[in-house]
Amino acid sequence: MTGVIGVHQGLFGRVTLFRTNQPVHVHAHPHVHALIKVDGKDGAYQVNGALCPITDDEMVLINPWVPHANWRDVNDPPITILALYLEAGWLVRGGSFLARRPFNRQSATVDTPMRALVAKIAATIADAAMPAGEDELEADILELLQRVLSANSAADLTPIEPRAVDRRIRRAVGLMRAEPAKPHNLDVLAQSVGLSRSRFFEQFGASMGMTPSVYNDTLRVEYAIEQLIGTDRPASDISLDLGFAAPGHFSRFFKNKIGFTPREYRRVSHLNS
Repeated sequence: MTGVIGVHQGLFGRVTLFRTNQPVHVHAHPHVHALIKVDGKDGAYQVNGALCPITDDEMVLINPWVPHANWRDVNDPPITILALYLEAGWLVRGGSFLARRPFNRQSATVDTPMRALVAKIAATIADAAMPAGEDELEADILELLQRVLSANSAADLTPIEPRAVDRRIRRAVGLMRAEPAKPHNLDVLAQSVGLSRSRFFEQFGASMGMTPSVYNDTLRVEYAIEQLIGTDRPASDISLDLGFAAPGHFSRFFKNKIGFTPREYRRVSHLNS
């Protein structure tokens, strides 16, 4: 059986446990993101154009706003993955050495202690009843997060240089963030910041490392996730916020980006809240 098994939300961000053989289209997250295999068939994610294996011994590391996808074959056996989404603000408050783009690599080794933690966390999240063990779960997740961050800090890492961001692109990003649910008309957005469509796409890619379409969709997906996890609003209302004419269109959009339907995602997040 495939699908979202469970979601745990904390001050650090969220952890999602899922089993899938479905492809996931190009998308991004505003979080520090790590993907660790729990069981099933080995796979690979395409991260910023590079193919990164996800196996028993290797995890995938993704910086905030970096486009990634997984073009799985639906005929392949499924894989179970523990996905970590770390809030950048939490990393700063925790006194971490990490900056806006913390990972210097796109994969790292999963050692024996980390694998044991992953198995324990996955088993706890999979138990919807989760008896009074939430404090222990949080402690295990925080230990895993520290191990993930430490795995990235091995020797011989190349320092990451910050991107130069065009002031007009900064303004466009501000307009998008001001209305995160809105499906922005990119021609109108380009005109509003004084750029032609082709120049806008060129400068946006150079500044942000992705197309404006992917960035806009990322904001909309995160808005949908916040609404699905944090509220009991009907999916039809969330769909309208996002500019979809019918809930079915929202469901297809969400599944293409996350791999699961909004209903499925909400069901397990509420079970594990």
